[in-house]
Amino acid sequence: MATIDTPEPEREPSRPSLADRVSKLLGARLDVKGIALGGLFLIAAGAVLYVARSVFLPLAFALMLYFLLRPIVRGFAALRVPRAIGGALVLGGLVAGLGYATVQLAQPAAQWAERLPQTAQALERKTQGWRRPVERASQFADKVERATEVGRAGRREVAVDEPTLFDIVLSGATELAAELLVMLFAAYFLLLDGDALLGKLFGLLPNAPNRTRAGSVINEIERRMGQYLGTVTAINLGLALALGAALHALGMPNPWLWAGLAAILNYVPYLGAGVGIVTVGLASFATFPNTSSALLPPLVYLGLATIEGNVLTPMILGRAFQISPLVVFVWLVFWGWLWSVPGAIVAVPLLMLIKITCEQSPALAPVAALMRR
Repeated sequence: MATIDTPEPEREPSRPSLADRVSKLLGARLDVKGIALGGLFLIAAGAVLYVARSVFLPLAFALMLYFLLRPIVRGFAALRVPRAIGGALVLGGLVAGLGYATVQLAQPAAQWAERLPQTAQALERKTQGWRRPVERASQFADKVERATEVGRAGRREVAVDEPTLFDIVLSGATELAAELLVMLFAAYFLLLDGDALLGKLFGLLPNAPNRTRAGSVINEIERRMGQYLGTVTAINLGLALALGAALHALGMPNPWLWAGLAAILNYVPYLGAGVGIVTVGLASFATFPNTSSALLPPLVYLGLATIEGNVLTPMILGRAFQISPLVVFVWLVFWGWLWSVPGAIVAVPLLMLIKITCEQSPALAPVAALMRR
C-alpha cells in the first residue's frame, strides 16, 4: 500500500537575535576612518574660513556677482563685444550706480547720526513708563553686584589707552575699501574665465558627468543661480520702492534711506525684515509726536514684508528654489556667527548654490533632497 508523503508545513523564519543584529551591524562596511577624516576636514575648513574672513568673504560676494552679472556679459558677447570690455562695462556701471546711491544716502545717514543723542533722549521720555520695571530690576542687580564685591578697594587698577573713535572708523574704512577692491577684481576675473574654472571644479565632484555633459550641467547651474539672484534682487528693489513711497506718503523723514536699508536687509530671510522693522519703528517713535502716527511706518513695513515673504517670493520663485526653513535658519545662524552681518547676507545664495550643484550630481542628490522643503 503506497504511502503519501505530506509536505511539512513551512516554518516561519525566526527573527534574528540581538547578537546577530549587532554582529551584522559591526560587520557592515562602515568607513569610520573616512567619516573621521571628513569631520576633521570640516572643522579645519571652518577654522580657516573664520580666520581668513577678510579673504574669503569678498570672494563669496564676487561669486554671487558673477552669477548675477554673467547673463549681461553674455549679452554683450552676443553683440561681439569682448568679454574683457563687457565685464568692465558691467562692473563699472554697477559701481557707478552704487556710488551714486551711497552719495545720495550719505547725507541723510549723517544727519541721523548727528541726531542720535536727541533721538535717544526722545525715546527715553516716551518709553519712561515702560522702563520702570526694567529699571527696578537693574537697580536690584546693582545692589547684588555691590554686595558681592570683595576687596575691590585694595586693588590697583592700570589705565589702558583705548583707541579713539577716529582710529576705529579709519581702520574699518580701510579694511572695507580693501575688501571691496578684492571683490571687484575677483568678480571681473570670474566674468572673464569663470566658466572654465567652474567646469574644472565640478569635475572634482563624485560621479561627475563626462565632458560632453559637463558643459551643459555647468550652464544649468549658472542659469539657475543667475535666475535666483536676479529674481531676489528684483523683489528686494520692488520692496524698497514700495516702502519708500509709503514712508514718503506717511511723512517719514528720509524715506529712501530706510528703503535702501530694507533692500539690503531683505537678502537675509526672517531676520532681515525684523531688524528693518525695529529700526524704522525706533526712528518713527523718535520723529512723530503721538503713538498712533508713530506706529504706522513699522506696521506698513510689516505688511509689505509679509506680502513679499509669504505671497510674492514663493509665487515667483516656485517650488524649484524652496528650501526647508529649518535648514535656512541653521545655515543663517552658522554664517552669521562665522562672518557676522555680511555672512548672513551671503548665506542663502551660497546654500542655494550648494543645493543646485547637488541636484546635478547623482551621488549628492540625497543632500539636495534633504534641503528641499
